[in-house]
Amino acid sequence: MKTAGIIAEYNPFHTGHKYQIDHVKGTLGADYVVIAMSGDFVQRGTPALLSKYVRAEMALRAGADLVLELPVSCATASAELFARSGVQLLDGLGVVDTLCFGSECGDTEILMKLAGILVEEPEEFKSALRRNLKEGMTFPKARSLVLGEVLPGNESEKYQQVLSSPNNILGIEYCKAILRENSSIVPTAIKREGNDYHENSLFTDSFPSASAIRNAVIQSAASNTASLADLARNFLPASCQELFYDAICKNAFLLENDLDSLYRYCLLQENETSLCTYLDMSHSLARRILACQDQYETFSQFADLLKTRDITRTRIQRALLHMLLHIQKAPEQIPYARVLGFRKSSSALLGEIKKRGHIPLLTKLANAKEILAAASDEPALADREPVRIRLSQSSSALPLLDETTFASNLYESMLAQKNGTSYVHEYKQQIIIL
Repeated sequence: MKTAGIIAEYNPFHTGHKYQIDHVKGTLGADYVVIAMSGDFVQRGTPALLSKYVRAEMALRAGADLVLELPVSCATASAELFARSGVQLLDGLGVVDTLCFGSECGDTEILMKLAGILVEEPEEFKSALRRNLKEGMTFPKARSLVLGEVLPGNESEKYQQVLSSPNNILGIEYCKAILRENSSIVPTAIKREGNDYHENSLFTDSFPSASAIRNAVIQSAASNTASLADLARNFLPASCQELFYDAICKNAFLLENDLDSLYRYCLLQENETSLCTYLDMSHSLARRILACQDQYETFSQFADLLKTRDITRTRIQRALLHMLLHIQKAPEQIPYARVLGFRKSSSALLGEIKKRGHIPLLTKLANAKEILAAASDEPALADREPVRIRLSQSSSALPLLDETTFASNLYESMLAQKNGTSYVHEYKQQIIIL
């Protein structure tokens, strides 16, 4: 049985994502595809366009076999923590052979070489990095320049080009995580086709970017059904078009400015000391937020206002979201695997995970406390000891689950208010089974 893992946001799921799953099953010969997916909030520090259950069903309809949720503090963390958490989650299942990810270069060897340098951190690398940071560079820029310095002269330009593309950078983080976790999972880069990651325009002759689809939704009124139908037909797999179309037409989606009233409320309660307890928040950013808080109009406008040469917009958005959700840290290890959905035809995969997995599988939140307590008391098997998550040595599992549940309840509450439907608590949500 060959099982491939994909770490994704699917914000939203589109034809490029379908291509990746098809490639993994068709070209790479995977029997099963497991998705480690962000929940209701994503790495750019905003709510996902569509709920995690809609996005999980899209992935399953498009060929995925199992969709698991990344805890919210991991899904909304930096690229390094996001990648590490995704790798830990897939590795903890005990069945994933390969991690497949898209990148602009599509060259696994290059990405692994760069990852190796970043993991080993030779002294010349660390010294040059400190020098660049002291000069006021952002960390990504400082690191990129240093890598160019430590690589051989005839290779520097080639690697600098690799380091300028966002999916290449994320691919390097996946490779770093595999190396640091000493995982047996084999990384496989797939050359990204279609629009650039940050492209905000849609072209019918290529795969879209998720950013462009979100931008099109913002620009189209929900009543403009013809435009939405064209959007779904041109850029989403046929199996997902109805789900997308219905959600947008029914106003069952969230945009980054939909939480403005909550942000204004939170800002009234914070001071520099309290702000600095949140993940991704620095003292300088906290002071800037407090100095500008009376100028808050919308989330997008406020993030632009706060942006400086040294602090990226994405970092600011993540810090603000962590304030809203009271997220103070990301876990050192992923202590459970929360199931969002699976295909009935993949029951053999679930059976193998239950036999070989190193972390408990949660399919029903009502039973989570009992399952996690039982897992913490279970003696570790000798052959699992190096990788097994010892819940008895960590109190992170239940707080992590509670934190993610709170975030999902907040998302659901705002969604219900926006589209006039009844609120459904996370513990009463049904996982997707196809």
